[in-house]
Amino acid sequence: MEPAVRRYLIHFGGAMLGYTALLFASIYALNTYELTPVWRGTLALLPVLPGLYGLYAVMVFYHSRDEFKRRVISESMLIAALLTGFACFAYGFAEGAVDLPSISLIWVLPVMIGLSGLVACVLRWRYR
Repeated sequence: MEPAVRRYLIHFGGAMLGYTALLFASIYALNTYELTPVWRGTLALLPVLPGLYGLYAVMVFYHSRDEFKRRVISESMLIAALLTGFACFAYGFAEGAVDLPSISLIWVLPVMIGLSGLVACVLRWRYR
C-alpha cells in the first residue's frame, strides 16, 4: 500500500472514529440531561469537529495524488455536487406541489460523497 494511502486511511479513519464516538456521546447527553439551548446546540455540533478533520485528511490525500487521479477526483466531485444540487432543487419543486415528506439537510453530504464514489468508478472505467 502506498504511504499516502496508508496515511489517509489512518487520518480519515481516526476522524470517523472520533465522529462516531462524539455522535453517540452527544445523542446520549441530549437525551439524558436537561440542558439550556446553548449547550444543546453545542453538543449537537460537537461531532462536526472530527468531521472537519476528515475533510482536511481528504484534501491532504488529494494533493498527494498524481495529475490523472486528481482529475478523476475533481471531476467526480463536480458531477456529484451538480447532481446532488439539482436533485435537491427538483425535489424542492415537487415537494411544494405534491405532498412529499421533507428531507433533512443531514443527507446532502452523504449523498454527494456516495455519488462521487460511483461517478469516480465510471470515470476510471471510461478513461482506462
